[in-house]
Amino acid sequence: TINYHGHRMSLSQVVPLDVYNETAYSLIAETNYSNHYSFYTEKTVKPILGQRLFVMLSGQYSLRNLRNMGFKTFDNVIDESYDLIFDDNQRYAAAFEQVKKLCSMPQQEVYEAIKDTVEHNFNIVMSRNWTHYSTDKITEIVNR
Repeated sequence: TINYHGHRMSLSQVVPLDVYNETAYSLIAETNYSNHYSFYTEKTVKPILGQRLFVMLSGQYSLRNLRNMGFKTFDNVIDESYDLIFDDNQRYAAAFEQVKKLCSMPQQEVYEAIKDTVEHNFNIVMSRNWTHYSTDKITEIVNR
C-alpha cells in the first residue's frame, strides 16, 4: 500500500497519469486471456479512466464483451477484428498490427475520432454501481 493524495491504497489503484501524458495510447496485457470468459482488471480500467484508446491482448471476444457491458471501443479508428480470432498468437499478432497502424496515424486526428468514445467509457465507469451491476448479472445467469 501507498499514501496517494492523503489516501492509503494499493499501488495498482493509482492511474499513472504522468506516464499516460508521455504516451499516446495503451496496450493492455490483461491478466486473464482465456477464450471462455472475460475477466477485466485494473489493467483495463486504468486506460478507460485515463480516457485513452487501447488495444487489448486478452482472450477472444474481450472487446465484444466490453461492448455488451455498454462500453464503446475504437473500431472507427482501428480494425478490431483481432478480437474474433481464437488462436492467441494470431490474435496478438493481429492486435500488434493495429498498434503499428496507430503509430503511423496523425495523433490529433485519432484524438478527435475517439473523443466521444473515451468520454462515454469514462462516464460508464464513474457512474455505474458495479456491485449492483455484478449482482444483477449473476442473478440473471442463475435464474436462467
